[in-house]
Amino acid sequence: MSWVTPLGSDVGDVWQRLLAGETAPVELDKFILPLSNLSEKAAAVGASQSLGPYGTYDLVGNVREWYWNASDDNRRFLLGREAGSYGPEALPPFDRSALNGFRCVRNSVPLAADVTAARPLLHRDFSTAKAAGDEVFRVYRNMYAYDKRPLHATVEVVPDAAKEWKKEKITFNTAYGNERMAAFLFLPTNAQPPFQTVVFFPSARVNDLRSSNALGDMSFFDYIVKSGRAVMYPIYQGLYERRKGLSVEPGPTLERETTVDWSKDLGRSIDYLETRSDIDKTRLGFIGVSQGTAYGVILAALEDRLKAVVLLDGGFFQEEHPVPGMDQVDFAPRLTKPTLMVNGRYDATFPLETSQQPLFRMLGATSENKRHVVFDTPHDVRLRSGDLVREVLGWYDRYLGRVN
Repeated sequence: MSWVTPLGSDVGDVWQRLLAGETAPVELDKFILPLSNLSEKAAAVGASQSLGPYGTYDLVGNVREWYWNASDDNRRFLLGREAGSYGPEALPPFDRSALNGFRCVRNSVPLAADVTAARPLLHRDFSTAKAAGDEVFRVYRNMYAYDKRPLHATVEVVPDAAKEWKKEKITFNTAYGNERMAAFLFLPTNAQPPFQTVVFFPSARVNDLRSSNALGDMSFFDYIVKSGRAVMYPIYQGLYERRKGLSVEPGPTLERETTVDWSKDLGRSIDYLETRSDIDKTRLGFIGVSQGTAYGVILAALEDRLKAVVLLDGGFFQEEHPVPGMDQVDFAPRLTKPTLMVNGRYDATFPLETSQQPLFRMLGATSENKRHVVFDTPHDVRLRSGDLVREVLGWYDRYLGRVN
């Protein structure tokens, strides 16, 4: 009996391919995720119907599973907690988080040595990476630019059980094609306008949600609204009901087109905020989570109207040859706004030494206007929610001003 699953077993085969840099079957997430336990509480084995592609349950959600294999720094992999085929985590083997669990596996044959071998986390050498020069960067900036057209915005008050805010659904024209997009605006009930406003970009946890009627990642920003600030949650291209309906992972060209659309969606959302008398246009912030941080480095560097930036759970991508116009290295030095990064020390998606710290060092903000806070957590810094709230609100208090 193997009490800790090796990554090469039948149960762990999907994760073995993921660690090797191949694509996990994300096309199955739309079937598995709705049945998975993604709550903050573990459920009994077999309580969900989230059957995976290998005849096993709860490969996504419930608890993380310890795997036998070590990482290259002698931590042990834990997989499966994140919503979707998202990536590995690696923690010290004596970590006793309540989110950790294990799966019993009976191996029918002896395991080959390469099955139980360490699995190094791939990383790019950022010590030799150089940002694009000003002339090339002007080309990139023009690629993300858009003409301001009439918004033709409509506003709908949305019923919400929360007493701390009023929720509005805004619909307006995008900056491309003939599309319309929506954004949800959360207005605090404990403060007076004009409101400071923070624009949000969610993590990949929401990528397989089909409807914005149930917004994901709310706990990453609800405390900001409770502090007396408004929060705008745009429905970016490809998310929720704006999904393109693709059954496979997008290639680099489509990924770049989507990133350009995201930048324009952020810009149009701020265009709308500038039309409202109850919004303080001089005190706008940004907060991104995970993918919202990784891509947010690009978006926030391009958007001059933002006055303070918060980046959670993110860092540099590890691709050695990123697509031109999407390399975070080209944008990080241009992100000169006050920037707070909050990360987990044991984050295997964006590792501390090879992803977080290189991004922080390369940020263009001056040393006194950037801060990197590292919690003893894996990828999700909400595990230190009290400290997270204090750091984020303190940053906005400092650079947007305190809320009366």
